[in-house]
Amino acid sequence: MSSEENAESGGMADIFIKPSVTLSKWYIALGTWGLVLAILNMTGQIHPTYRVSWGGLLTFEMLADAFGNKEGAPAVVAGDLVFIAACLALVGLGLRSINESFDGGLAGFARSLVLNDTWPALVGSEGGLMRAVGAWCLLLGFGFYIGYSVLYMTWIDLGVYSVSITLVAFGFALNAASRAPPGDDTVM
Repeated sequence: MSSEENAESGGMADIFIKPSVTLSKWYIALGTWGLVLAILNMTGQIHPTYRVSWGGLLTFEMLADAFGNKEGAPAVVAGDLVFIAACLALVGLGLRSINESFDGGLAGFARSLVLNDTWPALVGSEGGLMRAVGAWCLLLGFGFYIGYSVLYMTWIDLGVYSVSITLVAFGFALNAASRAPPGDDTVM
């Protein structure tokens, strides 16, 4: 390994501390989702009867029980604060990286979430059938998770996750496949 390569790459930690634009988007999405779940947990809206212990859930119940009875549970515990701090760190790292490397900074990133070529495919043929089906899968996946969870307080339900994740994963995959360059005709 040359010293030139060492100067460019700070190692594995730099991948996580100075994320790429793609990883930054994931940081922002996961951090925001975690913050929403933490707020719902503290207000008692995450599940009809349970209160989540983030320390127990994320350590597979090595530190505490993952779920406790909602009645009589304190509104805020230390695990909530640690989880919120971790989620804020993810969002902060993602936003910092997006601001430094995304064309237009944070404003350009926010604009790209709404004004892009995926959402017009919901009503038109722009991008082809694959992009249209991908856009509908994304909309239905996110819409189902949010709608069903609001109606039935199922923010942490595995069944709701499995339906939502399947639709969202197909949406991302079809959306990416619609942008792939055409293949070689001689390849079988």
